[in-house]
Amino acid sequence: MSVISALNPLTASVSIAVMKMTRDRKEPLTEIVSLEDSLSRVLASDFVSPFSLPPFRRAAMDGYAICAAASTGACREKPVLLHVRDEVRAGQSETNYAMDSGIMNAVRIFTGAPVPSDYDCIVMQETAIARNDLRDFPSVQIDRSYQKGQHIAEKGEDVPEGMKVLYRGAAIRAKEIAVLASFGQTDVTVYRKPVVAILPVGDELALPGEALRSGQIFDANSFMVSARLRELGAEVIRHSPIPDCPIALEAAINNAIEQADIIVTTGGVSVGDYDYVKLAAESLGGEPLFTKVVMRPGTPTSAYQFGSKLLVCLSGNPSACFAGVELLLRPVILKAAGRTDYRSEWLEGKLIDAIQKPSPYPRYARAFVYRTEKEWMVEPLRNDKSGNVAAFARANALVLIQAGGAGADAGQEVRFVSLTI
Repeated sequence: MSVISALNPLTASVSIAVMKMTRDRKEPLTEIVSLEDSLSRVLASDFVSPFSLPPFRRAAMDGYAICAAASTGACREKPVLLHVRDEVRAGQSETNYAMDSGIMNAVRIFTGAPVPSDYDCIVMQETAIARNDLRDFPSVQIDRSYQKGQHIAEKGEDVPEGMKVLYRGAAIRAKEIAVLASFGQTDVTVYRKPVVAILPVGDELALPGEALRSGQIFDANSFMVSARLRELGAEVIRHSPIPDCPIALEAAINNAIEQADIIVTTGGVSVGDYDYVKLAAESLGGEPLFTKVVMRPGTPTSAYQFGSKLLVCLSGNPSACFAGVELLLRPVILKAAGRTDYRSEWLEGKLIDAIQKPSPYPRYARAFVYRTEKEWMVEPLRNDKSGNVAAFARANALVLIQAGGAGADAGQEVRFVSLTI
């Protein structure tokens, strides 16, 4: 048990908060979707190759199929002349070409075509000379020696039959779809998407398109959270803003518990007189997993368990909400979607500019990172104030500044987490 947990079991570090929210999540249900609709879904079972790839010996180059022994000793001064007996194109059946054997024969062949069994290497057309002027039949002139198997992809060379090619829990991207299509798959068994309900909380919130009253702001957090969770593989139900009213908030959370696997609130979790999320969660019988996270921004972030349902309460501060999504909610959504690689991957880079703002807790600052030949460079965002939404449009990472009063100096090695999926 950490020192933090020992002092207050409802106060958690980022890693412990993630552990508490993910440890009891059951494997999601599965469904079958079409190959095209499987993009960004999660594979629900290992995929084993039903046959070999390539399924036959095929030419890896345009040129001529020959017997390697026929080219032994060939050179520019003493070239070998071979009789071109036939032509084989990609997609042509092996029974459709002449099977004349003979070491001094060759077959004109094209990339992807099946290689006749009588031949054991391919001469690239760039290194061969077609000769139709020396004999009554087409010939090819070879001026160098070739090895058996040269430029031939043997059956099963890429993937043997029965090999595990894709693994359960992997996100399906373009390359996975290419693999599945290569084996003729039309349907894919995937995990069901987790359903997430998002409840923005606050009297001050208006929806884009509405007229702003005095003292109001447009709700940006719920749209940001919704978009990010859909990127991560969730099915999202985004609600209209809930007023700062305990009865209304309790009813909204109770309704969302019936709708979704995971409920996310934004706002109403601080210690103000009108922050009612904690009161509503406890009134509904939620079991608190944590009510405080040792992080800046986002310290008031909390989570409650309702049976198999999870309520995650994020700050209404844009920077804190953003950090909460990336550090705490992202792993939960990925695991709920069936991903086995749901944990955040931390990298190391060199800080370009100093971050001088001190913090008694670990600080997660928005940054732009890029790779040089030698290392990652971490550029803190300018004007990265906690309530500034526009400032983090350029951010592609969160950089960790250790707790304490010193901040971090330019040139210092720091850890960061990428904001990619």
